[in-house]
Amino acid sequence: MKHLKSLTLLLVFAVVLSGSLWSAGSQESSSASFFDQTVKIIIPYGPGGTHDVVSRKFAEIGSKYTKKPIICENVTGGDGIVAAIQYTQKKPNVPELLCTSYGKYYQKIIRGDQIKLDLAQIDPVGIFDDRSYILYVRNDGFYKNLEDVIKMSKQRTVILSAGAVGADAHLAFGGLIKKAGGDSKIASYEGGAQQITALINGEADVFVGTSQVGMQYVETGAVLPIATFTDKDYTGFKGFTVPNVVSLGYPESAIIGGGFLSVRAGTDQKIIDEVEDLMRKVWSDPEFRNWMESIGLKRQFHNSL
Repeated sequence: MKHLKSLTLLLVFAVVLSGSLWSAGSQESSSASFFDQTVKIIIPYGPGGTHDVVSRKFAEIGSKYTKKPIICENVTGGDGIVAAIQYTQKKPNVPELLCTSYGKYYQKIIRGDQIKLDLAQIDPVGIFDDRSYILYVRNDGFYKNLEDVIKMSKQRTVILSAGAVGADAHLAFGGLIKKAGGDSKIASYEGGAQQITALINGEADVFVGTSQVGMQYVETGAVLPIATFTDKDYTGFKGFTVPNVVSLGYPESAIIGGGFLSVRAGTDQKIIDEVEDLMRKVWSDPEFRNWMESIGLKRQFHNSL
């Protein structure tokens, strides 16, 4: 099956992606639609994070175009790995879609057989958000810029609030600190809401997350965004231009993040076509597009790269 060409561009080093790309044809099947039944989106992270809120908004808008409602369920553990493993054990054509992140592929690359997840059993269909990861610190703390964090990391171990070892945020920040000659370690929390709360409560020195998670705290002055792990400055916050890590001298730490919907490998092409069609309808809906823009996420659907 051929899906999501962009995934191979984003993860050129990820040999775990052994499936082929988008399919040109469709199989003959019954006239019944996949969305004539209640379809569930499995969110493998805790409430309040970007995967959670985007999945729920997608389900809300998508249900306008389906006979039965689309619902969501959080299945947490292992920074997304628990839900992914459970999903691979289901049969093809299951009325469930898995909210998948690049972090699963990064973790598999880094940790290998320590993660009992067969990624060949998950087929990405389309990206529904494309995000910038941002480094946040407490606004009332010692750190005012990236160099302050690096300086401290050479004196003691800096604590990062994030998901699991090998997750996108951990790779981006941990790699940068190591490159700079410092030391860091991760404090794992489930979901962006818990992760940024750990920063605000003083349980961690820094937090790496999306604009959606940090926006309200930036606006209230609780946190300060000091770097974005991309090759372009982030300008989505009012009154802030967040410098990018490439311009700050750490191009290796620019990392791609985002979420996409996946089906179980072996799912009928007719179902995949219907999921793709629904994604196009949701993206064309002004309510969804305006909402995505309001939380600072880019508006892309990579269905033809």
